[in-house]
Amino acid sequence: MTRLLLLPFLLLVACADAPADPAASDGTTEAASVAASTFGEAVPDGDALTPDALIAEAETYAGKTVVVEGVAREVCQQAGCWLTFSDDEGQLVRINVPRDESESYVYTFPKDAAGRTVRVTGILDVTPESVEDQRHYAEDAGASPEEVAAITEPKNTLVLTALGAELADA
Repeated sequence: MTRLLLLPFLLLVACADAPADPAASDGTTEAASVAASTFGEAVPDGDALTPDALIAEAETYAGKTVVVEGVAREVCQQAGCWLTFSDDEGQLVRINVPRDESESYVYTFPKDAAGRTVRVTGILDVTPESVEDQRHYAEDAGASPEEVAAITEPKNTLVLTALGAELADA
């Protein structure tokens, strides 16, 4: 009889929730929970440009590797293959995820990254963007058909090909 009572007790203990990390009681996982998720190469420590500074001085930084930190405005909702920063006037810089030899994305951003702080290192380029490409990006961002149809002229776009990124955990 004692053995029969012991079996349910053992099952209950085995199925009980245990802390995922034994260090949780000393607060160390609290600090880790505010850490950033890293994608691609490590982002250098130190000063970073703001989106405003990068956009204002784009010609100076074109073709160079830069570090920029800002709040993600939009994220590709199809694959997570790009996100955008904007300056105070709404001008955008798009952060593209690079592709490997097989044309697969090296990594992707979480689709819920909009509104989160992102620190990125990459190479800035000023790229002509066709109406078709602009419409494609607008659709990926979830724009309405009316917003997509309103795009009627090509434009130059600031594109940072991200070598690595750190995304602040939500």
